Amino acid sequence: MGKKDTTKSFANCVLAFGLLLILAGIFLLVGQSEHATRIFAVRPVLLLVLGAVFIFVSFAFTENGYTIFGGLFALLMGIVFLLIDTHIIPYSFKEMWPTIMIGFGLSLLPSVFYKFRRIRSVYLFPAIMMCVLGVVFLMFSMHVFPFTFRHFILKWWPLLIIFGGVVLICIFLLQQSGNKNFPYMEDDSLVQGDYEC
Repeated sequence: MGKKDTTKSFANCVLAFGLLLILAGIFLLVGQSEHATRIFAVRPVLLLVLGAVFIFVSFAFTENGYTIFGGLFALLMGIVFLLIDTHIIPYSFKEMWPTIMIGFGLSLLPSVFYKFRRIRSVYLFPAIMMCVLGVVFLMFSMHVFPFTFRHFILKWWPLLIIFGGVVLICIFLLQQSGNKNFPYMEDDSLVQGDYEC
């Protein structure tokens, strides 16, 4: 085994140990909570382990953005289910379902950045929109507002049209800022990486 293989093996061990420390820290932190009644519920443990495995395999072997996305998404959902199943947060998944949208948006950005070594606007917009919509739906689902989402839509539905128009204008301006080839630029990077793909 050469020096490069030894270095790669050592780096993989460091990565695996780092992921194990993160998982152990999450479980210990949750275990210290006075509200934790079922510390090792099956659903969150499986998601957390699956997410850690996906991230390890991606960084150590495949270097694939899709497996990073899957790993990050599984980790985030595992944390949500851990908080729900241990009763640290007093909500059920029926109320917390918008966290799926937030997790999707939060997982998309790092996986795309890893894949392309830069932030691309074609992925940035959907990620931000998923997070924003997830937060809005979560606020309605957790009854932050004194009215339901249905009542809000029935009364304020023209705001959706205005919002859609603002979004389209923002997309147009973002696409036009770097290149005149609308709707897609050859390179829509917002932050350049070390090298071009």
